[in-house]
Amino acid sequence: MTTTPVPARPSASLVIGRDRAAGWEILMALRNRATAFAGGALVFPGGALEPADGATPDDPLHGYRMAAIRETFEEVGIFYAKTPDGAWPTPALLAELAPERARLVKGDLDFGVLLAHHGLRAAVEELIYFAHWITPPERPKRFDTRFFLAALPPGQDGVHDGSELVDSFWTTPAQVVAQGESGEHLVMRATEVNCRRLATYARCAEAMAD
Repeated sequence: MTTTPVPARPSASLVIGRDRAAGWEILMALRNRATAFAGGALVFPGGALEPADGATPDDPLHGYRMAAIRETFEEVGIFYAKTPDGAWPTPALLAELAPERARLVKGDLDFGVLLAHHGLRAAVEELIYFAHWITPPERPKRFDTRFFLAALPPGQDGVHDGSELVDSFWTTPAQVVAQGESGEHLVMRATEVNCRRLATYARCAEAMAD
């Protein structure tokens, strides 16, 4: 008997990179083992699209970029938003946003409302499209995921939410692959393949320019 595959839910993930003297690193996070999808896995921040994320005629991936930015702020506290003149948020504003981030996670605040209240816009132009993966049809929970790559905004470092994500750290793409192969961490197939590709670049800027 043929079983109809579960529809794949549109989602987005963000690979955040930063250059270092010896090369470059990416931000990885560890999912809570209690989560329904990829529990205990090492992942990039991200999540499912919401209706408010929207799309624009000139950018069919706009909604995915918005979802990646929103989920990244919720999960690891890194905020891809700018003032109308193109400036990144100040440390004072980032500190002020901490309680609002908690409200976002709980679903008590709309991301668009948060941006408008502080006179900010989502910095969608900072996100470079990187890859597209769809969960295999036999899986009970499926996602149609666009992966993006972006450099870490100045003055930010991030901290995981402590709920959906229980740890986060900077590491190299090659180390992620090695940790998956050794069994130190659960690394999903899409994460592994993306990290193998990322490991071919010497710098974050090089990966973003390709």
